[in-house]
Amino acid sequence: MKTLFLTLLAVASVGACRVQAQEIGGVRSRLATGSDRVNVVEQSDAAQAVRAVEQRTKRTKVNGYTILILSDNSQKARENAMKAKQTFTENFSDVEVKMYYESPSFYVTAGRYLTKEEAIIELWRIRSVFPKAISQSREMDIDDFIKE
Repeated sequence: MKTLFLTLLAVASVGACRVQAQEIGGVRSRLATGSDRVNVVEQSDAAQAVRAVEQRTKRTKVNGYTILILSDNSQKARENAMKAKQTFTENFSDVEVKMYYESPSFYVTAGRYLTKEEAIIELWRIRSVFPKAISQSREMDIDDFIKE
């Protein structure tokens, strides 16, 4: 029987893979079966780090940026917002556009960006059609940035 000392180190960061107890247990059980059995010994500080990561609350929001195309609270605000959204879609079909209402105004925003630099690059392109567009900071769902 071969003995292998395996040290598990969990690094917690936004982009790091999630380590779950089932996955560690699954690896341990797979290594312990078969003709070349492996004895896994976890160092205590590594096990504590894994438990700390598992117990931490998962982030669901991230600070990002979007581009504000229109903000209108006039009597024709809904109509103006719908026109702006349609014009945007016709000119920039590759960028997601949203229209929403927060009393007392209608808003039209475009894109989701993690950095201000990304937003500014798109802003200059969008200003060719919407010269009053601005970038704005906004809290967004982290799932919006995950591509499948």
